[in-house]
Amino acid sequence: MTLQLLICTIDEGIQQLHDHLLPQRQDVSYIISWQYTGEMPVIPSWIAERNDVEVTLLNGLGLSRNRNHALNKATADIIKICDDDERWTVADFDAILNAFQSHPYADIIQFQARGLKKAYPPQYVSSVELAMRRERIGELRFDERFGLGSPFLNSGEETIFIHEASKKGLNTIYLPISVCETERQSTGQQITNPMTLRSKAAVWTYTHGVLYAYMRALRESLGIALRLHTNPLDLFRHFHSGIKYIRTWHQ
Repeated sequence: MTLQLLICTIDEGIQQLHDHLLPQRQDVSYIISWQYTGEMPVIPSWIAERNDVEVTLLNGLGLSRNRNHALNKATADIIKICDDDERWTVADFDAILNAFQSHPYADIIQFQARGLKKAYPPQYVSSVELAMRRERIGELRFDERFGLGSPFLNSGEETIFIHEASKKGLNTIYLPISVCETERQSTGQQITNPMTLRSKAAVWTYTHGVLYAYMRALRESLGIALRLHTNPLDLFRHFHSGIKYIRTWHQ
């Protein structure tokens, strides 16, 4: 069984990986999907010298688009979604491979990430926690309307991915095993960011329908306003924009 880390980065973010890649081993490889917004970049020599690393270039913005580009290039049995600030140990790689060997009916496993400020068991999905069997997921990809770099919705792509996986009959399980370390926090935790509010409402609409989304938006608007002493109508307008955005796409 082989493991491939799909690392998404953009512009100068690739420099973070210099000290992150572990010594080579036969059952682990890396795909770096390098998104660039200016001139086509030159692959650093310290990457080009490694035969366990493939760099693939992608012009433009959109983290979900970048992840899909990496997924299209993947070749290993097990693939893990990664950020460019992520760190691993040899034990992390072993834990991922052992988990899939021990759970042969699991198509996708949600693990834990050190440094990620969230409660476990998780109420929401973070990309750095996800690993999956490449052949089992088939053509399943991230919805490019969601995620950092998208024009209107800056988060929620992982939840939509798992939702679509469930609709396709894939088996997703959660294991309380740490498989990486990250310094980055989820965009979904930025509770008053207008794009985040729109994204949450869009996810509710996509997964549970319009009525549920409006009821949840009303409750969340009042709850956030009470905690932060802000105007609930302003919050609700952002939620409404997310609901309307997804409704328009589905019409």
